[in-house]
Parts: sequence; C-alpha cells; structure tokens
Amino acid sequence: MSESKKEDCKYGADCYQKNPAHKAKYNHPGDAPNEAAKRDRSPDDQVPEANKRPKESPSTSQEPKENPTNIDAPSTSAQAGEGENHGSDGNASGASGSALLNEDELPPDGSVIDPWEHRIRFSQMQEYKQLLRDPKLFIKYKFCAEMPEDFFSFWEFCKSQTKEGAKPECLFENVGLQLVGPFDYMAGKFHDAPLYEPGDYYRHWRFFYDPPEFQTVMVKKGTGIHYGYWRDTPFAKQCYFARNDASKGCQFSIIDTNIFNAVSHFLDKDADVTPFNRTKIGALKKSLQGWVVDQGLEVTNAAELIKNRQKMLVCKTFHTAGLVVPVEPKTKIGYRPLMQTDAELKKILSKIDGPESLPSLMNVLQPVITAASIAVDEGDYGTSIELAMDFYCHGSPELHNFIRHLSVVGYTEARQPQFLAILKAQLDNRRKGFDLSILEKA
Repeated sequence: MSESKKEDCKYGADCYQKNPAHKAKYNHPGDAPNEAAKRDRSPDDQVPEANKRPKESPSTSQEPKENPTNIDAPSTSAQAGEGENHGSDGNASGASGSALLNEDELPPDGSVIDPWEHRIRFSQMQEYKQLLRDPKLFIKYKFCAEMPEDFFSFWEFCKSQTKEGAKPECLFENVGLQLVGPFDYMAGKFHDAPLYEPGDYYRHWRFFYDPPEFQTVMVKKGTGIHYGYWRDTPFAKQCYFARNDASKGCQFSIIDTNIFNAVSHFLDKDADVTPFNRTKIGALKKSLQGWVVDQGLEVTNAAELIKNRQKMLVCKTFHTAGLVVPVEPKTKIGYRPLMQTDAELKKILSKIDGPESLPSLMNVLQPVITAASIAVDEGDYGTSIELAMDFYCHGSPELHNFIRHLSVVGYTEARQPQFLAILKAQLDNRRKGFDLSILEKA
C-alpha cells in the first residue's frame, strides 16, 4: 500500500513507537518515500475502498486545520480507538528508545507472523521500561494527557511535607483525600505493575460520568467526590480544575485553575474534619500557600480565566461544564444548537427503560441524531460532540452505540483523536462505583 493510503499515526511526529509493525501500518511525518516503500508490502494492510481518505493535493494536505493543539486527526474511528495501540498494552518507548527488531528481520512481505510475536512482545517490554523513566512521557502516552507544571510542583510539595518512611501520596490521608490517577505513577505504583491493555490506562480512576475532557487526580476516599484537570483540547496549555460527585449525577463544577487552590477547596468543602485533625488542616493550608510563594509559582487569576472560558462556551451540555470548540467568527461555522432544548431532550431520554424501550423512541430521537450528523457535514462538528456528551451523561447503555457514532465524526473533525480514544475505552468497560484503579491490590 502506498504511503498516502495508510492511516496517519495519531501522535504524528511526536510518536514514540519503534516497532516495525507499527511503522508499517501508520504514516509518520518525515517518513522518507523509499523507507515507506520498504514497509508497505503487506497485502493485509489494504484499506477498503469505502474507508479511503479523499486524495489531497500537496498544497493542501500539508496544512493542518485551525487547531490550538496542533495535533493530527485520525482518518478513521479505528485509528483513534481501535487500531492504534499507543499508551498501553506495552507499546511504548522513551523518546530515545530503540526497537529490538530491525526492519530487515521482518518477513519479506512486511507482515508479522506468529514466530515473531514473542520477539515483538519482548521489544514492547523493553520500550515500556524505558518509558517508565520519564514521568512526562509516561503520563502523556499512557493517559493521553500532558500534565501542567503545578502537578509536578504539588508532588514535590507532598514529598517535602512527608516524614521519613512515610509515603507522599498519603500526606492528606487523615482528611479523606487520596491522590490517584497520574499520581499513582509518581508514587511508583506502575513500575512493578504488569502491562495493561490500552483502554485500561484510559479508564484508570475514570468515574462513570467523567467525559474525556476530564482527568481525575484526587478523590475523597470511598465516595464519588473527585477532582481533576479539565482540558478543552487534549494537550491544552491552560487547564482548569473541576469537581464532580458521581453518586449524585453528571454535573461538573469548574472551581479553579491549579491544584494548590483545588486542594484548599477540598480542605474547606469536602475534608473529613474532626476535633483531632482540625489543627492539621489549618497547617496544611498554610503550608500550601507558603510553598506557592517560596517556589515563585505563577498563580493566575482563576476567577477571570473561568469567566473568560464562559464566554467561549458554545453550549452548556448536560454535565454543565460546557463545551468549547473553535467557531469561525464571520461564518459561525463550528457549532449550531441541537434540534431539541436540553429540557426536551432530557424528557425524551427519561423514557428509556431498557433495550426494549428504545425502538419506540427512535421516531423522536432519530431526527435529532440525523440533524447532528448533517451539521457535521456542513462544518458544525461541535453539535455532534454536544449530543454525544448529552447521551453519555444520561448514562443509559442503550445509547452507547449512538455515542460512538456521534463522537467519531465530532472528535475527528475537531482533530481531537485523544478524546475519542479515551471515550471509546470508557464505553468498552464503563464502570460504576468508587474504587476505579486498574492496579492490582497488594
């Protein structure tokens, strides 16, 4: 298959993969034509005619769409969540990792057959170990997120406050606050863990109503209350901090823009306060403030940033945190409202009561879905994302197939394959409850 007919790797030039099998399947910026030709000999990699991307002229194919994160979009849904194995299943390496299988060691047709699988698995293990050496790369490729500097500074704060022999992740344990998600990597919990499937990493501490824009980093132990980073684009430089109580529903509140203030918010609003730890809570808050000053951390005006974000929202969505998508100022292309208001849509969805109830509602739901699909065809991809999130927030498994379809077209056009991969993984194994770690219990 020619280079132009292969799917683009969703990480583009930033791809860490060194396995020849991956190189043979996906395009990467900077691939030399002669190298690509050597890899493209496998008839098994042929893409069905219906799935081929329209041929673009050289003058247009090199220019990405307007996109603040400047990331590559997937050419199909498989690339974002099914065919691409970035992030888990051991298919990871450090930026300087080298493949243990050379290209000339592969069968002549470029395919990978059973006798080679154990060698590729060994290569994956070595690459995974290399990735473990770099916190930023591990979190980026395993959780599809780049952590802001306040995250790493907060971990240093926890270490500075921890007595010898104690664990930094347990600093707030006696007030009910548990550090989770990417903090599990910082605590070394992934270093001796087995290799997990790609979707497992995306689902690590992902609560039932968590949309792909949200990443949990701390929870009130044993409850549905959890806090995390909210990103309007997968690798957004400006992150927000949000809170949700999964036991009460899908509503998220944007509370701040950095983790230090978010922890203070937890200590004020959600901490387990007793006569025995009240003094310690006051001391922790004072230490947090002192660390920010001593380290010269830039604490932005959260209220102003949140207010500015409110102005960029195109819709509220059922989760109430709102949706931000680029809208062309003159043409207003990028988003249009749904056919139904939120109240009308909630009334329709409230009638879902198991799989047998869905067919009778399709005469009402189908026009809404069709209108959202037409909106995407006309450039208003935000509409499809909004409807997918509203269905997701409703929580009915009967809507999952509709969510998959709507999110594929919406996030693909938005050039946000990371969000699509996270959402697909969540739908594949959407869990309720409060203990959502993928790590095996000791």
